[in-house]
Amino acid sequence: MRDDGLAMTAPREEPRPGACPTGCAPMRGALRDMGALASPLSAPDDRAGIGQRLPEILMRTTPDWRIACLERTAHIPSGYTYLAQLMGHDMGSSVPADSVPYARSGGDGDAAPVRRYNLIDNPLTLETVYGPGPAMLTHVYDPETCLFRLTPGARLARLYARAAGAISDPDPRPIRALYDERNRDSLMLHELTVAWMQFHNRLARRLMARGEEPFRAYALSRVHAVRCWHAILTGDLLPRFLHPEIAGLDGDALPGCWALDETTLLHGLCRAFHALPLAAYHLGRSGLHNLGTLLKRGYASSEAETDWRIDWPLFFGASPGAPLTGISASVAPELRAPVTAAAVIAMDNASAAIALPLRPGNKALRAAVAALPGDWPARTAPARLAADFAAAHPEAPIRIDAEMLEWGPLYQFLMVEAQLHGQRGGFGPLGSALLRGSVLGSIRRVVLAGEDEAAAGLPRPATMLELIALARE
Repeated sequence: MRDDGLAMTAPREEPRPGACPTGCAPMRGALRDMGALASPLSAPDDRAGIGQRLPEILMRTTPDWRIACLERTAHIPSGYTYLAQLMGHDMGSSVPADSVPYARSGGDGDAAPVRRYNLIDNPLTLETVYGPGPAMLTHVYDPETCLFRLTPGARLARLYARAAGAISDPDPRPIRALYDERNRDSLMLHELTVAWMQFHNRLARRLMARGEEPFRAYALSRVHAVRCWHAILTGDLLPRFLHPEIAGLDGDALPGCWALDETTLLHGLCRAFHALPLAAYHLGRSGLHNLGTLLKRGYASSEAETDWRIDWPLFFGASPGAPLTGISASVAPELRAPVTAAAVIAMDNASAAIALPLRPGNKALRAAVAALPGDWPARTAPARLAADFAAAHPEAPIRIDAEMLEWGPLYQFLMVEAQLHGQRGGFGPLGSALLRGSVLGSIRRVVLAGEDEAAAGLPRPATMLELIALARE
């Protein structure tokens, strides 16, 4: 959605073509208004006659298998689970197209009808945090200061209780001062989102203290925050998950086929991150808690939100004893039970059946495999991967075959590949290539004006942990 207020502030200097006047990211449209170029649309399934194979290894995960997987892959501090989830939310919010009245119902010519609609118009611009901005979200922003409605130092979004017996609004449910309700999915994700909101307010207050008007301070702070976001994604998050051979390639010369279309990115690659959540977490001074109790339930404050705190130095590995995780061919049992409105894996299957993301056997993904360096194209062929998996893991609860990998969901292929070929909890070569190509491709499509002199000297945290520390000072 467009932040209409961005047009309210005149630029101090002419931005480069394609940038908005204050350097932020308005919605897709004519090139002069574009803040993020359109993501690649899904290619048609060139083998649509081959039915979708269910991800049986995920549906039949057992506690013993989960433990065996984590013994090999658990090397990534668990804070990156939720930083990756925030990145996924900033890449897209995929909903059925028929639930969005303004979504086009079909394509031109022979194009397939649009089945899913992405509510995030500008991927990787922190739209999941900012939404359409202060002009349209007065429950999230103070309209006079254009600051997020937050108490300085608060770790959670403000909660507004409705007046009892109000004639104008009988709905008793409270309101959260958050744009994207998905960012309350867990206590960890909620705190990370609010850290970005606090970071923005810190930047904007500094600019207003220098004499900038509130809206201009908002716009400059948002641009600066987006630049910090991109730096944290590429310098802090991605290195945790990339295979060394893919991480060592020149990011400006990656094969174009490694940048996934929007549907396959959201419903294929991003689903592989569901391998990361652990069954329970030690929250530092708050003790050990089951994953189910950390997930949101309803609109009111959960026990986790009111009584527990995340020890972020512990969660990001800066303190000893961090809870560790990794990409593997398993998921926590809690993600297979109805701990929220629906089981996560069941939701993945249902949405994929509607969205129809590409599968490893499709032409576009075969091209991505062929572009891998060295002998990886041969080693990641479905038949070879299935045979290697069976040899390495005879204790797996189900047998993997080539057809299951080739025509099952992409995320299952990537989780199996990670189990065999990932390094220190990360993806294998194909998963790494698709992740790096897609994230860098999304970042390149973001249009930002040149840095403004007014923003000189603003803090630039290099890691998410550094940003949390700044936000809470």
